[in-house]
Amino acid sequence: MNCIEKILATYGYDGWGDLWVSLSPSFKYAGVTAFTMGISSLGVSVLRIFGLDSLAFAGLLIVFGFELVTGLARANAVKERITSVKFSRFLFKVFYYLISIAVTYLMSMSFLEQGKPTAALIFDWMHMFLVIQIVLENIVSISENLAVVQGKEKSHFVTVLQEKINQLLR
Repeated sequence: MNCIEKILATYGYDGWGDLWVSLSPSFKYAGVTAFTMGISSLGVSVLRIFGLDSLAFAGLLIVFGFELVTGLARANAVKERITSVKFSRFLFKVFYYLISIAVTYLMSMSFLEQGKPTAALIFDWMHMFLVIQIVLENIVSISENLAVVQGKEKSHFVTVLQEKINQLLR
């Protein structure tokens, strides 16, 4: 037994492995550590790539998922056949949205680091505009899907929302 192992033993540790498990108890459970490290790494990557914190990005993914679910419900309500082509179109749209968000954010950060604040400001504005526009477009799509599922005209909820906004602006 070497000197360090003797010191560890005085604290009740049977060796390095016992100390490691004490410092990181999740290592005792298969898969938990890999999962938590993966989630933590994704959180940092999301912020660096998309310019959105983890909660905002999760909200964006939830909106995408809800659009998919309401779209499937709408197709079912009108007895429309669900095809892989439509699902592929949805995935392509999400891919396009995420690339648009990432590219504008990354360009903004790149120009900022290069000391070009005007170009950075333009891309920062484009990034914010795209995020807002993408969320609004998905909310409109969800509203249209829900209206059809409820047997109403496709534009029902959007029209109601427009009327409320117009009343507020008067």
